[in-house]
Amino acid sequence: MTEWLERVSLWCGRLTGLVVVVMAAALVGSLLISIFFRYVVGSALSWPEEISLMLFTWIVLLTGSLGVREGFHARLTIVTNHLPSPLHKALETATTCLVGTFGGFLLYSGYDLVQRTAQHLTPTLRLPLDLVNYSAPVCGALIMVHSLSRLLGPARQEGLHE
Repeated sequence: MTEWLERVSLWCGRLTGLVVVVMAAALVGSLLISIFFRYVVGSALSWPEEISLMLFTWIVLLTGSLGVREGFHARLTIVTNHLPSPLHKALETATTCLVGTFGGFLLYSGYDLVQRTAQHLTPTLRLPLDLVNYSAPVCGALIMVHSLSRLLGPARQEGLHE
């Protein structure tokens, strides 16, 4: 079970990383189009700003879920590194549980947001607002998967996890 969970987390992490790179490229392209039309053509477009905002929302939340997978979130270790090993591991476990709980809350409240705004459209392009709002439950689910993997994964069982 734990190896399966680790494989799912790894696969989700790789796919998320690929999606973030593609979205970041699209974000840069959208911003370059906006700059070109504003300063070269002399006529600003409204849609690149909306697309950029949507992409930025997804990029931030997806990268946050990758931070849970890879453990690259900023944290204060000046105190925890000096704690005895059992206390350090207990604190890491508690922190991972809290992060997983946050992921569950993000999943639940994000899905509620999607349900409440199901018929709304974006102002400029008239796209379904769900395109942005689904970022919360998707990333909440990813955070939960990665947290469970950190808690139950093979590296955790061997005591090799941070």
